[in-house]
Amino acid sequence: INEECGSTKPASMKSTVWNEVADMGIAYDGDGDRVIMADGVGNTVDGDMIMAIIANYLKENDMLPDHRLVVTVMSNLGLRLAMKERGITLSETKVGDKNVMVEMDRTGAVIGGEQSGHIILSKYNPTGDGMLTSLMVLQIMLETGKSLAELSKIMTPLPQILRNVTVGRR
Repeated sequence: INEECGSTKPASMKSTVWNEVADMGIAYDGDGDRVIMADGVGNTVDGDMIMAIIANYLKENDMLPDHRLVVTVMSNLGLRLAMKERGITLSETKVGDKNVMVEMDRTGAVIGGEQSGHIILSKYNPTGDGMLTSLMVLQIMLETGKSLAELSKIMTPLPQILRNVTVGRR
């Protein structure tokens, strides 16, 4: 499943967007709970960017309770800076959608997720749903008249290295 394709390997989707001169591309993982997108020039729009787009839209439309977004420790610093600039508070959890959902329940947040594209929109579904997330982005594009490339400028991803470190004792 998803051999050299899908949200974990978006290269073929990105090149198809570029070659077909498409407005955007959407790639899901095998069970459809994660989504990664590509803008009209083939740039990756990951879960952090997608959450930034949706959270900002919700805030601008008074639909973001407590102006809160739940993310994991793996989220990019660029997301943190962009949300701070827009008055959106981040709650940070350990990696894992279960941890995100627990924090969403605790704080009353309506959006949370991971850089991997596993995004929870709790008003509609208590778990990640790639199709729901992509439909939300499409709705935002239609309502604002902006392309995905324009919307994704909401944040600038900063260089990031994710590395597992073995420790002798916890």
